[in-house]
Formats: sequence, C-alpha cells, structure tokens
Amino acid sequence: MNCYDCHASEGTATAAVAVCHGCNSGLCPGHLRVTRPVVHRVNGTGVSHSPAPARQVLCATCHAAAQGISLTAPSAERAERAERTAPRRSPVT
Repeated sequence: MNCYDCHASEGTATAAVAVCHGCNSGLCPGHLRVTRPVVHRVNGTGVSHSPAPARQVLCATCHAAAQGISLTAPSAERAERAERTAPRRSPVT
C-alpha cells in the first residue's frame, strides 16, 4: 500500500506505514499525525475513562477536521501547482 497524500499532492509512490483511523487511507511517516485521545467508557458509578490515553493515527485532513480547521485537499494543491506552471496559450481568434 502507498501513501495517499504523497500520490495526491506530489504524484509519487511512497510506502505506507500506517492507516488513517478516520478515512482508512495509507500514510507514510511524513503525512501521519499521532494523537493521544482519552478513552471514555460507560461504566456506571466507577471510573469512566482509561488511566492511559490511547494512540490514534490520522491523516492531515482528518486531524484538521477533528480540530475544526479547514484544509485544502492534497489533490487540489497539486492541480493548482500544475495550473501555475502550465504554459499560457494565446486565445484563438
């Protein structure tokens, strides 16, 4: 499996080392974000959370969504770069 963000933003094939918890896309070490959420359980009158935080791997897009931040999709960034570097054509009259 290859990193989706590398393919979408740069067009390269980089081996994935993890899978995003939110969208299940493959991620390379450069594109993954590790969070440490506290796990909450329904537990009656006892302790309702785990003593140690869990580990959660997310892509940049899912991490930003969880934080409430808006990001441009990697494929959109790649398209914008291609448009800026493409030669301009003169209009045909």
